[in-house]
Parts: sequence; structure tokens; C-alpha cells
Amino acid sequence: MKHYIRSYWTKYKQLYKKGLKGLAAFLAIGAIVFFVLATIASRGMGVIFNEVMARQTMMRGTVTVESLSATPWGTLSFTDLVWTDPDGRRLVTVPDGKIRVNMWDVVTRNFKASAINGIELNDAVIVVDLDENNRLDFVPASPDVKKPLNEVEPRPKPPKKTTQERQEELGNKVRNFNWQGQHLDLKIRLRNSQLKVFNRNRHYVMKDVNARIDLDSNRAVHIDMETGKFGGTAIGDGLVLKGRIDLKDVLKHRMPQLDLQFDVKGVDPSSLGFGDNIHDAMTLLTRVTGDFNRPLAKGRVTMPILRIPALTFENVVGDVTYQDGILNFENVNANVYSGKLEAKGVYNLDTRAYTITGVAKDLDSSEALKTPEFVVPVSANLNFKSEGMPRDMEVWGNFWSGEGHYMLIPIQSITGNFHNKGRHLSFSDVKVNTRVTTISTNALRIDDGQLTMGPLNIMSHGGSNFILYDEDSFDDLDENMDQIKEGMKQASENSKRASESAKGLKDVKIPDDVKGSMKDLKRQMDSVKDSIERVKIN
Repeated sequence: MKHYIRSYWTKYKQLYKKGLKGLAAFLAIGAIVFFVLATIASRGMGVIFNEVMARQTMMRGTVTVESLSATPWGTLSFTDLVWTDPDGRRLVTVPDGKIRVNMWDVVTRNFKASAINGIELNDAVIVVDLDENNRLDFVPASPDVKKPLNEVEPRPKPPKKTTQERQEELGNKVRNFNWQGQHLDLKIRLRNSQLKVFNRNRHYVMKDVNARIDLDSNRAVHIDMETGKFGGTAIGDGLVLKGRIDLKDVLKHRMPQLDLQFDVKGVDPSSLGFGDNIHDAMTLLTRVTGDFNRPLAKGRVTMPILRIPALTFENVVGDVTYQDGILNFENVNANVYSGKLEAKGVYNLDTRAYTITGVAKDLDSSEALKTPEFVVPVSANLNFKSEGMPRDMEVWGNFWSGEGHYMLIPIQSITGNFHNKGRHLSFSDVKVNTRVTTISTNALRIDDGQLTMGPLNIMSHGGSNFILYDEDSFDDLDENMDQIKEGMKQASENSKRASESAKGLKDVKIPDDVKGSMKDLKRQMDSVKDSIERVKIN
């Protein structure tokens, strides 16, 4: 029995060893055969490439390359790839790149979309259009691709069409790219490329695009993209897009779901229509969720500095949301002339119309007006509005102040209204209250730098009042102004004499306890002299 078992075991080991050797030999022969076939296939890759391009159904037109080389492991290197539509217009141009394919599919001539598992494009120029249903298509490049980014015009608004016209247009439209539900599982790499995107009435051109896109059309798209400067509908320093697009329900006719970090850096406010001369960089940091055709973005807006006519804001920070082409700004806070601003607003990305409201509190008037003698804390209600053209921006509101002083004149309060559009700034219902008088005017305008002043009323708190001038005394205005000028000139001369007299006091022996008071008097006289000399009446 033992001899029988040993004999059986010996035969089994011999068969096992032979089986392993046979399997190894089979695998080796198979590898050699596959390598030979792959080598043969790689040498005829030009023919294979043309056959694949002829059989594929996703891209209309033709795809050609200047040169093509391949390795037995399925990497195709090419130069000067060009995809043209049936009319001969270029859709995509790529100076050089690589395509990685499944060599088994190549050897077995099983040509299908899933045979491609990797694409690398260097210095490519790609133009993408997203229609009303957010279907992706590749379209010919427009002439402005080669323009400087600040000269790229936003996409024009499409003309209004009847229902019949839209139906006819849809029926006649043939797409250059049709996915048609084919399974795609590949990695896409873009290096130093240029991407142009049309979306409804928006238009963006992006330079220095570097992206890694992992696509499995049955599961999800993972994106990691960063760009350099961009232009078109908006001008800025760069974009960052990272995250996931869920595609699991696409075949069930449901929209892809978004979960993306989308950051927009250094946006030029003037490119959005906030004013021709407002160029301080704005940054948006957002999280994008929801359906692909109706995304919702929430995040923060920041600006280190924002300079508009008559106001300079610092450290601007607020909340921002985006949906359906509308940007909403909430809880916006900023520093302005040692005071604080609280604001909110709405901006339409398509029409460029916007409204902004805010309250500025406790502004330092000496800092704002660059007049150290005028020290009054000022607050204001601010309103900004535009219908879409930068030059039609309208600013209005009202202001009020606390107690302060102008040189040696105490001020109890200042109130009034203002309105600014273009180069026309007007004030109304302005009142300056001091302890002894109230100065008021209802007509003060600055047009293209020229000051026009209406009636100026001065009322003492004792009840008497007079009008410095009114609209009925224009004939006497020149004479009155000459008198005022002469009076001011005489006051200046008197001030000079008083100042010289004060200087002469240094040769007079003055008791020590009086010297301090005399020095203070001299400083006050010098200050008055300087203030009078700064007054200019034209």
C-alpha cells in the first residue's frame, strides 16, 4: 500500500512539473506571439490609425496627423494633429501628443471607443460650445483666439426667434461631436493648451491650460484643472477647477451631478461692467453642487482694495452665490477711510446689469478729503446701479455726520443728499450746523470738474438769516466776488502783518510765564495765514 502511494505521488509530481513547464512555455510563446503581433501592428500603425478614424462615429469630419510612431506597448506619439469638420474648418489643432490604446484591441482589430485609454495633448487649441441643454460640441476657432485677452469681445446676444425657427434650426443642426452613450474609460492630459468655451451668451478664452481628467462614462469624471490668464465675458488671472462629476444616472436620462471646487482669481471688475476705470483684482472661491445644467455655487469674494470715484475700500470680504447667470453678494464688509462698510448686491452675468446697496459708517473726513483741517466723522447710505453699460453707472444716497471741526470752527453736524452719474456730481439739501449758524444749499454741482453753486443760505440761531447769493443776483455776482476777493486779500495782508509782529516779539523781554502763551498765539496766527492763502476764488 505504501509502495502504491509513493508511486502515485511520484507520478503526480512529475505531471505537475511538466504542467508548470508546459504552462510557462505556453505563456512565453503567447507573450512572444503577442509581442510580434504588436510590433507588426505598431509598424502599420498609420494604416490602423486611419482605419480607426474611418470607423469611429463620435467625431464628424476627418482627423489627420503629420507623423505617427508607436511602441509595442500601445503608445502612439504624433505631431500636428488636425481635426476638421466636413466643410474643412479646423475644430482642434494639436502640435504634438500621445494616444494610449489597448494593444489587444489593436491586434484583434476590435476598433471601438473603449480601445483608447489615454490621451495627452500639448499646446493644443480647443474650442468647445455648450448648447441650451449643455450638450458639449467642438466648434471652429474664431479670429479672436489670437487676440490679446483684453480685446476678446463677449459673445453677442442671439437674435430672438420664433418657435418654428428654433425647431427648424434644431432639425438642421448637425453636431461635430456625438457621444451617443458609448462607454469611455480613459485619462486625458492637457499641457500648456488654450481652451475657448461658449456657453449661451458667455464666452471665455483661457491660456496656459493644464488639466488631468479621469473619465469613466459609466461612473464619474474626476477633474484637476488650472489655467493662466483668461478673457472674454470676464478678464482675470486664472481659474482652478477640482472635483467630481457623477455620471451614474446619465444613461437613465438624468443630469450629471456636480461636486467641484471652482476658484476664479484676479477678476477685473471693469470687464464685468462695474466701471471703466475700476481694475482692482477680485477673487471668488466657491463650491459648486447640483445638476450640470443648473449648478449652484456658494463661496467667498475677496478684494484687497477697491477704488471707485471718491471712495477707497480695503479688505473687502463677503459671501457670494451663483445660479442661472445671477451673482448674489451678501454680508460684504470693508474698511473705508478708517470706517466700516456693510453692503449687498446682485449682478447679472448675461446683461451685466447690477444693483448694490450699502451703509458706510464713521468715515474720517480729513482722510477722505485729504484736508487735515476738516475733521468730522461721516456716515452715508450708498446705492449703485447699472443697466449693463459701465458708463451709465449711477450712484446716489444721503450722508450725515457727528460733531467735529473745520480749523477753529466747531461743527455740530452735516447732512445732505448726493447723486453721481458720469462726470456729473450733485448735492442737495445740504446743511452744515454750527453752534451759532446753519449753512444750507439745495444746489451744488460739479460737472466735468467745474463747480456750480446755487443759493447759499446762512441762518443764525438767533433767528436772522441772509442769502449769500441767489439766482436773481447773477448780475451783481462779479462785483460781489471782486469785493470778496479784495476782502480776502486784505485779510491775508493783515494776517502777514500780525504774523510779522508776532515774530518781532522775540526781541522783547517777556516774562517766562508768558512765553508759552505767546508761542501758541504765533502758531495760531501762522495757521490762519496759511489757511487764508489756500483759499482760491475764481
